[in-house]
Amino acid sequence: MTFRDTLLDQLRKRDKRERQWKEMINANQRLLHHAIELQKRNDQLILYESNNNSTHTQNAPANQQQINDLDRRIRELHEERAEMYKSQSENAQRLVHMNEQLRAKEETEKQQAEELSVETKVCKQLLTSIFRIKSFSEKINALSKECDLQAQQLREKNIVIQILQDELATLHLEIVTTEDRSKNLRKENDQLLQRWMNLKNEEAEKMNEATQFYEELRILARNNGQTLRQVNGKWVMEPSPSTTSSKNRTPAEDDLKRSSRILSNILLPSRVTKKFTMHEGEIYCVQASSTGSMFATGRVNQTLGGALQTITSVDFNSTDELVLGASTDNATRLWQLSTGRIKHTLTGHIGKVYSAKFNADSNRVVSGSHDRTLKVWDLQKGNCIRTIFTFSSCNDLCLGDADGLTLISGHMDNNIRVWDTRTGNGIKDMTGLHTSQITSVCMSPGGSTVLTNSRDHTLKIIDLRMYEVVQSFQADTFRNGINWSRACFSPDGHYVAAGSADGVLHIWNSRSGKLEKSIEGHGAAVCGLSWNPSGSLLYSADKSKVVCMWDTAHSDS
Repeated sequence: MTFRDTLLDQLRKRDKRERQWKEMINANQRLLHHAIELQKRNDQLILYESNNNSTHTQNAPANQQQINDLDRRIRELHEERAEMYKSQSENAQRLVHMNEQLRAKEETEKQQAEELSVETKVCKQLLTSIFRIKSFSEKINALSKECDLQAQQLREKNIVIQILQDELATLHLEIVTTEDRSKNLRKENDQLLQRWMNLKNEEAEKMNEATQFYEELRILARNNGQTLRQVNGKWVMEPSPSTTSSKNRTPAEDDLKRSSRILSNILLPSRVTKKFTMHEGEIYCVQASSTGSMFATGRVNQTLGGALQTITSVDFNSTDELVLGASTDNATRLWQLSTGRIKHTLTGHIGKVYSAKFNADSNRVVSGSHDRTLKVWDLQKGNCIRTIFTFSSCNDLCLGDADGLTLISGHMDNNIRVWDTRTGNGIKDMTGLHTSQITSVCMSPGGSTVLTNSRDHTLKIIDLRMYEVVQSFQADTFRNGINWSRACFSPDGHYVAAGSADGVLHIWNSRSGKLEKSIEGHGAAVCGLSWNPSGSLLYSADKSKVVCMWDTAHSDS
């Protein structure tokens, strides 16, 4: 209740108290007005009597009676006035007395109101206490019921425990018996495993001896200018048709031929030269060989013999004698192209391996995995010589130099990292280049910049000397639709190529950043591109098992 409501309530109470004297005061006022009127009439009669004395004298007998009546009336009025004055004084006295009584009653009512307020507060407190007591009583009753229920459950659980203890004793006896049987089975298993390992070692030794024998024969044939060929299950050395021409070339001519492998002017294609449907499953990657004489693809669920799952990355060594495949079965494998047999299986990652590369001498391999590690492998020993722990899953990697001493990796956390493989320490962590995960990294032919491709639908060239972005590429029609989509440089470094989610190839000028061409050729998202080293052919692969070959050495005319 506000102070306005309180004031209005007090005024209403006062009006109610004062209104009971209203009739008495009004009656007193009426009597007073009536007395004043009578006084005026009396004065008028006296004046009238004085003015008519002479007339009264003449008509004394006739008017005597009237005069007597008037005198009597005057006396009555005087008496009535006196009574009224008396009544007025009595009423005034009574009014004063009643005002005093009213003040006393107001004080009494005020005291009673204060006492009532105190009693109200006390009553409220008592009611609150009663409610709390009632609530506590209900809680006590509920707790009592719960305690009874818990006691009942405790008794039931004691019975169950006793039953379980009996069962436990029985199971313990069975466990002892089973352990004895398990020990015997372990012994038998160890014996079988040892026999199996011995058998596999014997098979591996025989395979290594066969491989070594074949390598020795191949080296001997090459030194003698002959080729090795299998005839009726036997290896036969025959003269090579190119021996004579190769013997007649001078070293200067060989150097000239090697230097002329890269075209002086790479042309941009406008249509597909040739299409291949490669596999039964979708393609994951494509890579041109180091000499440009072949290309390889990887697909889902076994692409090369020996892989148990998807081949995620393919790489050739510098002589095209070996091919390297990273797989989602946590292993990296090397195949001998001449025999199609596995030469090494590199195991050590605990997650899917997404990328692997040879160094220039083909004596080492680096691999990047979903398990947030990079590993350096010694192919002579066949084991891991360095493990680098990264902060995010590695989607792709490339070598910063021919020896593989510097490594550049692209990660799922949108960052590019540069590593020293000799120490395993990070050289540079480049953040904020992209707003989504990196799908590929590719070293430029000059070795001073690296190309990145990202799911934010942009490509960027980074200067590895200043660690700054020197060029960015994007287009309204370009959308990177795959987490493993690979982009690449042209062999002369003038162009950058990448495939879009709608199957369109995009080629930009690496210096100006201008989109030179966008070419339709695929019906599904492009997963990778690879330019052969001479620059004469560009290979592209999509998820729908199609590989396109683009002629970049000749114009359409």
